[in-house]
Amino acid sequence: MTHTAGGIEIPSIPAQAIGPTVPPSGYLVREIADGVHWVTDGGYQCAFVVCDDQVVAIDAPPSLGPLVTRAIRDVTGKPISHVLYTHSHGDHIGTVNQFPDDAVRIAQQETHTLLSEADDALRRPPDVTFRDSHRLEVGGQVIEMHYKGSNHAPGNSFIHLPRQRILMLVDVIYPGWVPFTNIAQSKDIRGFMAHHDHALSFDFDTMITGHLTRLGTRQDVKIQREYMHDIRTAARHALEITPEKRRLARETVGTDHIYLYFKTMYEAAAAEAAQPVIQKWSGRLGGVETLGVNHTLTMYHSLRLDENAEPHVVFFPPAEADHGHDH
Repeated sequence: MTHTAGGIEIPSIPAQAIGPTVPPSGYLVREIADGVHWVTDGGYQCAFVVCDDQVVAIDAPPSLGPLVTRAIRDVTGKPISHVLYTHSHGDHIGTVNQFPDDAVRIAQQETHTLLSEADDALRRPPDVTFRDSHRLEVGGQVIEMHYKGSNHAPGNSFIHLPRQRILMLVDVIYPGWVPFTNIAQSKDIRGFMAHHDHALSFDFDTMITGHLTRLGTRQDVKIQREYMHDIRTAARHALEITPEKRRLARETVGTDHIYLYFKTMYEAAAAEAAQPVIQKWSGRLGGVETLGVNHTLTMYHSLRLDENAEPHVVFFPPAEADHGHDH
């Protein structure tokens, strides 16, 4: 179902995509289990863990800004002794400077490299790094960090609290929704796909995902994995119909404007191939009507470029090749 606002047709949001109401303060803080707290403004999420004598903070999105510290202080006055970075992106750790300078920053070594190159005073490089895993035991709490390879971003890591059965993975799973545009702006599409199975290899009941309206579950991971495999199937179909779309693009826009030619060909193939996915998931995942074609096109290009899956055919007929076009 849809409704219209300002002349724009807006798809209905599935009930499972709607999270708890954020109070007028601009943030919601909720204890998940045994000292692990979730903080959200309805679009971004971070977390903190209350230990015997200190607090471990995890991320600090600019959308929340100083509200992260306020949320911690709503719960406890204990000092913040450690800060964990899920990854390097500013939209998730862009205000970690609000935490004490002497709090120990911990992140995967790729994150250290990226932050050192960024030279951003608001995102100080971590003091402690790891390659594959790191175990933090502090104040009666155990927090594990694991890196399973590049995905949304190099260095983007799992944070696992085994006793509480809580897993944090940011910018990969979107409970109740499809992923953000361009498959969550992922640097590594194949790694993004693999991280659904990596997530399910952990023992957890509740997932903190860094974005959108609610906490996640194992079932949310399985649902998104199914959606993403449907997108991959659609992208493979888009490759199959590319020769037909190439011919239509030549007939409709010609090849003189090379970018318009390729845009028309690729987007037409993705738009057609995405329709079964959109029909299947409409009403089940929020945003599929908006981003289903985009995801198919992004996956299509990943198959072309990362997996060499594009049919190896001449893009221009011989008569047009004389114009000097090459690709």
